[in-house]
Amino acid sequence: MTAVSTAPLLPIPSAVSLHARARAAVAQSRADAQGRGGQVAVDDYRSPMRFAQELQMFRRHPQAVAASQSLADPGSWLSLTHLGTPLLLVRQADGELQAFLNVCRHRGARLVPEGSGENARAFVCPYHAWTYRADGGLRGLPQAEGFPCLKPEESGLRRLAAAEKAGLVWVILDPEHSDREPATMLEPLISDLAGLAGMQTPLAFAPRSHEVQANWKLLVDGIFEAYHFKVAHRQTIAAMFAGNVQLVDEAGLHRRLYLIKSNFAQDLPGAEGFEPRRYGNLTYFFFPNNLVLVQPDHAQFSCIEPLSPTRSRIHEITLIPEAPATDKAVKYWQANVDLYRRTLAEDYALAESIQQGLASGANEVFNFGSYEYSIPRFHAQLAQQLDPKH
Repeated sequence: MTAVSTAPLLPIPSAVSLHARARAAVAQSRADAQGRGGQVAVDDYRSPMRFAQELQMFRRHPQAVAASQSLADPGSWLSLTHLGTPLLLVRQADGELQAFLNVCRHRGARLVPEGSGENARAFVCPYHAWTYRADGGLRGLPQAEGFPCLKPEESGLRRLAAAEKAGLVWVILDPEHSDREPATMLEPLISDLAGLAGMQTPLAFAPRSHEVQANWKLLVDGIFEAYHFKVAHRQTIAAMFAGNVQLVDEAGLHRRLYLIKSNFAQDLPGAEGFEPRRYGNLTYFFFPNNLVLVQPDHAQFSCIEPLSPTRSRIHEITLIPEAPATDKAVKYWQANVDLYRRTLAEDYALAESIQQGLASGANEVFNFGSYEYSIPRFHAQLAQQLDPKH
């Protein structure tokens, strides 16, 4: 398996650098190749043991679990489950967002049912009425004299590392890593994304969650290559893009991808004032399962939540610069959402088709070409992260 570089992170290439590489790629009708192809074992997509290792790894990496806008006001709260972990997000009186395990410290019952609310002052366990403040601290319990050794200062809800960036709430699910900084772990890519127009405080539009009958890695693989575009997406967006022409920049475990549009070759824009979003789609991939597809005036966020070796749940949020003020604006944004979902439905159907064929014995390994090099690179990095030392 290819070794993963441990070199210091370099700055994300500028628009000028991206322009030069895009011109070369379009002239050659192929993406810039930074590595050879490779192989990935089919069993990596099927093994229950491997899947269990992956779930533990997921808990150590930042997960985007909600839009910041869903907890806009002090006192607002959100209860949800992600990767089997019950979470409670609470906007504090000072505006800070805090994340907790939604688990009572007495007997482990879920403290708050899934849902959301406002004006949080206290959360009461439905089992024995242990009560917690909005900041997670233990406020009180019935018949406290029965717990003479209880230390209230050590019995509050388990706090999780959390951060807000690019309109999303990022949480590390493992409480043993509560001292880590999720935003730092996402750099430099997250600052590059948040620096784009409209991405500082975007609004959430048309969120949804749905299941796909495929291993989560099959869905990730499709992000890293444009080889399939002209075939798989011929009924939707293939004509909008230049074909098998995608540029990839790695930032540690994360990636920024630039899928060049067909209008780049038609207009041949100059380097001065080059606007990447006009001539291509920028996709920000945050290891291991979060991505933000940036388009000219909005972005599409997706999180791929593994459910089993053969099932995944996709969480989607469209991030728009401001709330739609008219029916026309609502229809405009909905049309963008519909096209995005029709396109991804083509990818999801193919992933389900691949999943069905994994157990047939037709392939022991998948062979990836040179312009698909980022896929085996991802799998090598993933294997490295499954090592408990990481």
